[in-house]
Amino acid sequence: MELIYKKMTINVNNQSQSILENSSIKKLLEQLDILPNGIAIAINNEVISKEKWEQTMIENDDDIVIIKATQGG
Repeated sequence: MELIYKKMTINVNNQSQSILENSSIKKLLEQLDILPNGIAIAINNEVISKEKWEQTMIENDDDIVIIKATQGG
């Protein structure tokens, strides 16, 4: 039997992305090939602490901002 994976559409840094349903923040980063080091994530303007990335589920049409820390000044 073939497994059917449902997709949903979200907005990541103002770009539409199609990801698997029932994805956590951690799974989203894996799907987008983004390393979790040195980044911050906000969903619908609410910053999510790194400790909660595994349990925080992403919903259809969520607006996600991924901010990468930069060195220098």
